[in-house]
Amino acid sequence: MRVKGMVFLIIGLACASCGKSEEEVQEEFEAIVAESNACNDTSECVYASPGCPLGCFVAVNSAKKAYVEGEARALIEDYEVGGRSCQYECTVPGPLECAEGRCQEGASP
Repeated sequence: MRVKGMVFLIIGLACASCGKSEEEVQEEFEAIVAESNACNDTSECVYASPGCPLGCFVAVNSAKKAYVEGEARALIEDYEVGGRSCQYECTVPGPLECAEGRCQEGASP
């Protein structure tokens, strides 16, 4: 019985350093953005800068920007636990708009 406990402990410690996959953090981040980008007017929208691998920028309600960026940092830390990292070269985002009740990047003029 003691050997089984040690095996589970070793497996648990090994997986603790695995971190979340890129797909996992992206899915979680998409859900956070979906609950944070509601708007009635374009003036409520701003860009948040999550970072790699979650994107260069994402349109959200200004009241939720700090929350979205904080959650992004936590997800990126989970992703980087196993030594993974990435880096983007970001372009300048287009104009913002509030379309169908959601903040989003609008079409360039």
